[in-house]
Parts: sequence; C-alpha cells; structure tokens
Amino acid sequence: MSKLAVFDLDGTLYDGNIVAGFLNHHRQHKVNRLPLYAYFVAHTPLIPLWRTGLLAEEQMRELWARNLSWAITGMSEQAAEDCFEWITEHYVTPLIRQDVQDIAAQHARDGFRVILVSGTPAPLLAVIARSLGIQEAIGTPVKRTDGHYNGRVELPTCQGEGKVTRLRMFLGESMESVDWKESYAYADSFTDMPLLRVFGHPVAVYPDPRLAAEAKLNNWAILGDIRDPKARQLRDRGRREDPEQGLP
Repeated sequence: MSKLAVFDLDGTLYDGNIVAGFLNHHRQHKVNRLPLYAYFVAHTPLIPLWRTGLLAEEQMRELWARNLSWAITGMSEQAAEDCFEWITEHYVTPLIRQDVQDIAAQHARDGFRVILVSGTPAPLLAVIARSLGIQEAIGTPVKRTDGHYNGRVELPTCQGEGKVTRLRMFLGESMESVDWKESYAYADSFTDMPLLRVFGHPVAVYPDPRLAAEAKLNNWAILGDIRDPKARQLRDRGRREDPEQGLP
C-alpha cells in the first residue's frame, strides 16, 4: 500500500496568494495587464458579498480560481513559462514556510508520495512544485489554442470539492492501493474540508478560524498560529497595492 502526503499551496506551503504573483509580474514586465485588471474588476465585488454573508466562501474561491487563467490569455507557452518561473522565484520562494516545506521533505524521505494540490493553473503549479523538489502536482488545467493560452480551463476547478475530484482523476486505478488511513493532508482554509476529510491524518496549517474550529472539534492536528483575518489584512497592505488589497 502506498501513502500520500498532500499539500495545499496558498496559505499552506507559502504565506501568499498566487493572484498577487501574477499582479506583481504583469506590472513589472508590462504584459497582459488589461486581462488581469478585467479579472480584478469582475471578481473584487465578490469579496463584500462574501463578507456580508450573501455569497458562500466556497463559491467565491471557486470563481477566483476558475477565472485566474484570464491572466495568461493570449500568452504563448514560452512567454507563460517565463512568467511562471518569475512568479516562482520572485514571489513564491521568498514567502515559503520553511517548517511546512521541511515536513514535506520528511514525508518524501519516509517514502510517501508527496503531491501539491491547488487551484493554481496547472502549468504554474508544476513549476512551483519543481522548485520545491515535489515530484507531483495537481492544479487547474488551462486550455490553449494554436499554442497560446485562451483564458479557459478544464472543469472541475481544483478547488473545494474539485480538489477531491481532481485527486481521484489523477490517481486513477492506483487509488485502490492507497492507505488512506495512514496518509496526510495539509491545508489552511475551511474550503479545503472536503479534501482533509478524505485522509486519516488531516492537518490544519496556519488555519483560518473556521478550519481551526473544525480541527479542534475533530481533534485534528493544527500546525502554526490560527489566522487572525484583521492582522493578515494589515500585513498584506504592506505587501500589495490597491487593486489586490482585498484578496481572500
């Protein structure tokens, strides 16, 4: 029987949001800013709807993840690859949580299949995984037309319940040989509950308050401090500029 160690990306393996990585890249390199700003214009209004309880967090995060491919609309595979490498080196790597990365490395030494599972566009996630020494990654597949990204994705998005579906699709017949009771899953958001429930050892990593409450209720392990939304918002203001201050 094989054992898995599955890790979420944003807020788990690193302390950031991949949307900000795209924003930083596109602004600095002056590329694809129009489709990215259109993405913000379309999705930022969802945040107050969520905060006032008019929109479920799961629905909001699904839409943000599903349409993030707008950021690479029209880019060639090579141009997008250069973008992914830049985001990985200049945005993700400086924010890596060393304690969580060390756990992933230890799982690998112990013979676990370490898999990165995230709503991040799949080709970007593959670059990030490679930089972290992780061999397998499951992201949201993005579509291309004539060698250029067309802004569309293959459903389901690797978000919420979609993470479980994508993991099952990825594993295929090998699912039958997984020792789920001895496998681990690491995530930071309440919206990752469907994924965490699949595993015998779910771990709430620097969790949001809702996930922390569920973890305590179910006697799950908690790694790192419970997230203080107000403190995080103030911290993020020091990292970001106006269009992304409200990122979930």
